[in-house]
Amino acid sequence: MDYDLLLEGCCEVGRRLLEHGAEIPRAEDTVGRLLAAYGLEGDVFAIPNCLWVSVRCPDGRTRTVMRRVRPASADIEGIERFNDLSRQLCAAPAEDPADILRLCREAEARLRRYPAALCMLGYFVGGFFFALFFSGGWAEAAAAGLAGLACGACLWLLNRAGVNPFLATGLSAFVLGAAACLPAALGAPISVDITIAGSIMVLVPGLVFTNFMSDLLTGDLVAGLATFARAVLSAGSIALGTGAAMSLFREALSAQGGTVADYGPVLYCLFAFAACLGFCAPFNAQGIGALLCCLGGALGWAAYLAGAALWSGPFAASLIAAIVVAAYSEWMARLRRCPATSYLLIAMFPLVPGLTIYQAMDHGLRGDTDLFLETFFRTIGIAGCLALGLLVVASALALRRKCRGR
Repeated sequence: MDYDLLLEGCCEVGRRLLEHGAEIPRAEDTVGRLLAAYGLEGDVFAIPNCLWVSVRCPDGRTRTVMRRVRPASADIEGIERFNDLSRQLCAAPAEDPADILRLCREAEARLRRYPAALCMLGYFVGGFFFALFFSGGWAEAAAAGLAGLACGACLWLLNRAGVNPFLATGLSAFVLGAAACLPAALGAPISVDITIAGSIMVLVPGLVFTNFMSDLLTGDLVAGLATFARAVLSAGSIALGTGAAMSLFREALSAQGGTVADYGPVLYCLFAFAACLGFCAPFNAQGIGALLCCLGGALGWAAYLAGAALWSGPFAASLIAAIVVAAYSEWMARLRRCPATSYLLIAMFPLVPGLTIYQAMDHGLRGDTDLFLETFFRTIGIAGCLALGLLVVASALALRRKCRGR
């Protein structure tokens, strides 16, 4: 047995999972299970941009492999494919370790991806329905959809050109802010605040921020702090970009119009479903799984509204909604034999505090310390409640499996 090649193959599976957006515990557990399938015990350690695997082989030597993980956007199809590959290898280990690397290349080549035009349509749909979700009118929704489309096109072009991710985010945020303010500058009676709030959801790192809290709650301090730094830098880039655009239209913003609508609980849940649908193409959610992800988003918002009706404030409602979404995602994962992450990535969008992250950074850049601290700590609290809800469900399932194994 070529243990160097075996270790290389197992590490490659974990690296591909991380690059496609899988959570760190999943990647570490997958590599550990692959090593165990070959009768080996190893130490696996991962952070968002690096993976280490070390194992003591039967020949007495200790072998270690380290691979850098390229930063990439979430790809649900990729997570599911490589999760399936790891299941197959654990059930029937390849006799030749070289086959693991070959199977990884084949799995990557077979990934289905949406054409760029559908991804751009997804950015439009996401901005359009999130503006309605934030109680905007149809005019605000149309403006937010167009701003989301412009932002998505700019982000796609800059990523294709290999521009630094944070610079690409800042430039895309500037395009988004300019596109959102332009209708008001031309005399359209719309609320620019709601327009930006809806369209900016295509950029905000709310899921990254919630993952940071989840990592800290599970004791993974290194990964948690690395993810936190990424979230803060992204939020800062967004605030700088949109702030620069809004400063160009300051006079138009002082005369903005628009009204705040009240659509009722049922329509808000439908808007949450449709807004999540917009992220299916950019996140590469394929088939019936895409609709199930959106259904989870609507279900989570219904749970949030129910919690808010029982308890005042966003914290208890966020905790209840996160528990409902996590339980739904785990249930769907077992029915369809795929990672729960596939559902959480999209279903959590209506709940994550992405907008408040941007607002906190915007207040900080404007020098309003009191509002910055208030918004920042509210964001921390909401993210903590969401992460705690996910942790409660994961811990309950782990305890159930342990009790069954006795």
